[in-house]
Amino acid sequence: MLKLKRLKVLVCQVVWVFVATTACWGYTGPDISGPGVQGDALSADPTYQNRSVPQQQFPSQPQRGLSQTSRGTGGYSNSGPVYRPYEPTRAPVLAPCGPQGCPVPGVAAGNPNAIPAPGMFGLFSQQGMGFGAPCVGSFLPHVGAKQFQVSAQVWYPTLYRSEVIWGTNMAGGAGTQLDLTRDDLLGPNQYFGVYEGRCQIKCNWGLRFTFMPINYRANSNPRNGFWFANQWFAPTINTLTVWDRYTYRAELVYDWFHKQNAVSSLFAGYIMYDDKLTISQPNIAPNWSRSRSSTRGLYTAGASIERLIRDIGSATVSTECRWSVNFDNDHFGWDGVWLGRVYMPMNCGRYGYLEGGYRWYVLETSQPTDYDKTNLAGPTAGIGLIF
Repeated sequence: MLKLKRLKVLVCQVVWVFVATTACWGYTGPDISGPGVQGDALSADPTYQNRSVPQQQFPSQPQRGLSQTSRGTGGYSNSGPVYRPYEPTRAPVLAPCGPQGCPVPGVAAGNPNAIPAPGMFGLFSQQGMGFGAPCVGSFLPHVGAKQFQVSAQVWYPTLYRSEVIWGTNMAGGAGTQLDLTRDDLLGPNQYFGVYEGRCQIKCNWGLRFTFMPINYRANSNPRNGFWFANQWFAPTINTLTVWDRYTYRAELVYDWFHKQNAVSSLFAGYIMYDDKLTISQPNIAPNWSRSRSSTRGLYTAGASIERLIRDIGSATVSTECRWSVNFDNDHFGWDGVWLGRVYMPMNCGRYGYLEGGYRWYVLETSQPTDYDKTNLAGPTAGIGLIF
């Protein structure tokens, strides 16, 4: 009887140890730090990160099966790689336009590797040339096909190193080399007008006409006598100097590069100069006067580029640089202008604009008894209209 009771107690102890060992082996919860893994029945524990993913989320990926562990048959492990649910990629979010400009369109913030490098050092890139990228939708106003552009400028240049030799002296040599400002014949500064019109005959082709009158008048008492047009002019005598030069320019303009925020043009044409310089001393005699008059034509060729800077409210700010060379057999010169513009929209695709900048003008004729070199440079400002 005593042996039977002992046998029953031993059997109960064995069963209890087996059940307890199996329960501890099959469940490894968050409080168990051992190497065990959870079974499928307890895989809902939110604190465990190594979950299997249902088959229907990846139809093309077969789900890996479960294999027994080496520690017994009471637990299972996922022997395949861990899958995570598919998360769609969000579209890039662009910051709104502000004082610093807008991000590059189509480029996500925080991904500098996706920003395209500007072409030609930024001269023709869509994003700008060191002034900040223009906002999305910005464009440079430009004269279109069958449209017209007119402008009027006031130019205030300085006359410097402008020299003239005309005629011979009594001995048959070249006359006196006169510096018009240094020899007190003309003042250094004067206001002039520059008038320009353009007709766009095609999308990229246009005709441009420019008229620039130069008019100087001065009374002076030159310190030194000089020879001009085979005539001697005495010093310290009241001398009247009149210089008129009218420049007519006609050009064919081709917009070889025309994008939303930049326009670059090539142009070539013909320039007509109508020039007359008269020096007289009426106090000596009524006919004590000599004139140097000439009309000459030169060829011209050049290039220009206009670049949008940014929008300010409804206005558009841009900058333009234009250079050309003028030449024929006996003459050579060049001229250039740098302008900043502010375009203001009007109805029906028309624009008015204000412009200001700096203009250069150089022309030289080199012959033994007919030498003329003109240098003019100064600020300019004007208004214009595209219609």
